[in-house]
Amino acid sequence: MIRNGKAIDHSNVGGVWGSLIAFIVAFGAFLGCLYAMGFWSLESVWIPGLIALALATVAFMIPKAFLGRSDTVDTTAIHTRPVVEHAASGAAHR
Repeated sequence: MIRNGKAIDHSNVGGVWGSLIAFIVAFGAFLGCLYAMGFWSLESVWIPGLIALALATVAFMIPKAFLGRSDTVDTTAIHTRPVVEHAASGAAHR
């Protein structure tokens, strides 16, 4: 995950509310998927099946694609150390 242009761990220090909201949304989509599967029968296959498939996809895509680490960022630009300008070595001793 990237915050303020820096790569951070996904331990999410200080982001409890954001994680809680994402968990509630993803878990709600998963429970909706299970609820839709309850209406699945041989007479009605497509509507509950497509709803369950869409909700299961949403439930797995939120943590994996949206909250997880993405491959869209140039990792060499993030993980390189910034160039630090130092004063000339002779100027520090005066």
